[in-house]
Amino acid sequence: MYCGNNKTALASQRQIAEALLHLLDERPYGDISVSAICKQADVSRQTFYSLFQSKENVITFALRNDCCYSGIVAEGGCHYSFQQMCGGFSQYIVGHAGILAILSRHDLMPLLRHVLREDFSLCLASEGQCCQALQPYLIDYLAAGITSIAETYIRTGKTASPEALEGIIYMLLRGEFYPE
Repeated sequence: MYCGNNKTALASQRQIAEALLHLLDERPYGDISVSAICKQADVSRQTFYSLFQSKENVITFALRNDCCYSGIVAEGGCHYSFQQMCGGFSQYIVGHAGILAILSRHDLMPLLRHVLREDFSLCLASEGQCCQALQPYLIDYLAAGITSIAETYIRTGKTASPEALEGIIYMLLRGEFYPE
C-alpha cells in the first residue's frame, strides 16, 4: 500500500476506497473486480496497483485512515487510560457504523481485527508496559474483543449510545461480567 505524501496519490487512494465502499453497497464483495473499482473511481488499473496490492488492501486503507489510534501511534505514543481507550472505541464504532455494517454484511470484519491488531502491536511496543510473553495474547484479545463488540453492535441494530457502548466495552474487557 502506498504510504507517501504525494497529494495526488493520496487523493486517488481515497477515491478508490470510496469507490469500493460504494460498490459494496450494490453487490457482493466477490463480484467486485479491480476493473469495476477503477471504473467507479475513475482511475487506471496502473494507478490502482501503484497504490494498492488488492481489494483487501483498499479496505485496510479505509479502516486505517479512520481508525482511532493509527495517527497517534504514528506520532510515537499511546498515552491512554483503559477507560479512554474504551471511550475511543465506542465513539469509533458508533461513528463508523456504516462502514462496519458493510464489512459485517460481506464477512470482512477480520480485516478490522487485523488493523486493530497492528495498531495495538505498535501501541504496546511504543509504551513497553506489557511483558513480552503476554503481549501477543493481549493484542489478540483486545483486537478480537473490539471487533466482536463492533459486529454485535451492528447485528443488534445499532441501538446503544456511545456512553452505553463504552460501559459495555469497559465491563467486558475487564471481565466484570463474572460475579466474584
